[in-house]
Amino acid sequence: MTKPIKLTPHTIRIAAPRELVFQMMSHFGRGRLPGDNSESSRVISRDGNTLVVEFQTKALSATYTTVEEVILHPPERIAFKHLSGPLRYAREEFTFKDVNGAQTDLTHSGEFVWNIIPMFGWLGGIAYVRPIFQRTLTKHMAQVKVAAEARAARSRVFPRP
Repeated sequence: MTKPIKLTPHTIRIAAPRELVFQMMSHFGRGRLPGDNSESSRVISRDGNTLVVEFQTKALSATYTTVEEVILHPPERIAFKHLSGPLRYAREEFTFKDVNGAQTDLTHSGEFVWNIIPMFGWLGGIAYVRPIFQRTLTKHMAQVKVAAEARAARSRVFPRP
């Protein structure tokens, strides 16, 4: 297999408790984040904390469909393993770090191999796929931040100090 292309880890601080952010990020197949028309999900199967989820993601002018194994590690981590779609291989992870019980550092990291001729796939992955992937994730994480902070401001389950 071609050497995976690493995504640059991206971290944002969210003014909401870790458990709330984790809950929002692991709510697959139950609607979209406010203002997010770029991604939808459908749970295909679930066995405890292991799910198989179909994602439809809009990036640039295309919509990509992927099927991924999602493993929930509440409330610290969500791991994704690509099963089918435009990439030959992909692994991603969101981690949730508690900051003083009232904030969360949400970090995304991952790697992928594009599904094209090996050398062209690697070069195309570096020049084309990785920037799109990272822009899409940065936008998604910003939407999570806005939605989680709004929910935290009105939450009775996760009161802010």
